[in-house]
Amino acid sequence: MNCPSNNLKTIVAYYAAKIATIYPEEESRQIVWMLVENFFNVNRLMLSVNQDLRLNESELLIFHNACEEILRHTPVQYVIGKANFCGLSFELNTSILIPRPETEQLTQLILKKIPVNPIPIHILDIGTGSGCIAVTLKKERPDCEIYACDINRNALQTAQKNAERHNALVHFFHYDILSTDNLSSVPEMDVIISNPPYIPFSEKLAMRSNVLLHEPETALFVPDEDPLLFYKAIAKIAREKLADGGKIFFEINEKFGNKTTEILRQYGFINIIIENDFRGKVRFAYAENS
Repeated sequence: MNCPSNNLKTIVAYYAAKIATIYPEEESRQIVWMLVENFFNVNRLMLSVNQDLRLNESELLIFHNACEEILRHTPVQYVIGKANFCGLSFELNTSILIPRPETEQLTQLILKKIPVNPIPIHILDIGTGSGCIAVTLKKERPDCEIYACDINRNALQTAQKNAERHNALVHFFHYDILSTDNLSSVPEMDVIISNPPYIPFSEKLAMRSNVLLHEPETALFVPDEDPLLFYKAIAKIAREKLADGGKIFFEINEKFGNKTTEILRQYGFINIIIENDFRGKVRFAYAENS
């Protein structure tokens, strides 16, 4: 370790500068503060009030090792083992995709579009990952009956832990949406949601190292020759499991808004709407079962 001091203010500046060699300056500061708050429960306000805060040798070693992981392009969420989503904290590991702000926006869109109903609304989250969408929906709408599935059993175990941590009753089950197995044990749904893999393999070279080297490929990429295979499979499932007038929500690749609309139309969905994310990119599709 070459940090010149054990003063926390100096440590933050020193490691933020090092991390700025691989990330933009503001992002590097955010990463360092995520580490500080996670490991030492100190935020910026606390340090501004007491600028003489110091780390002991063992604390400095913990922080140094964490920053070294960051410099090896490990996402900070994997280093600290969790990510924030819609105001909640979710446990993560490298078998699970890190939740994105776009997916937070999708969740808020769903909450706006689902009316409060005296009869419980049944919702299925396909490809749940950390369980962030399912758990958030249950916390925000306890009147809803939430189901969630994933092909990754490790992800399901973590999602179950996240649900238990937040005291959210979600019915998790293992399922491969590309299989021919039916969902006879799952009741009819009023809403189906999915943020499936949607990045063609040909786009890998344009992605950052922290994503390529650490996040699960199976949660990100699809074959160039059939980039919408998951949307087709989910639309087919939705035709079988959605109630009349039920809604389907997708997070989508910005390049495939029109093609996603075509798929939904082919499977008989109506009132199809495409919306942009907060960056102005085509990102969400939703429709109703006819």
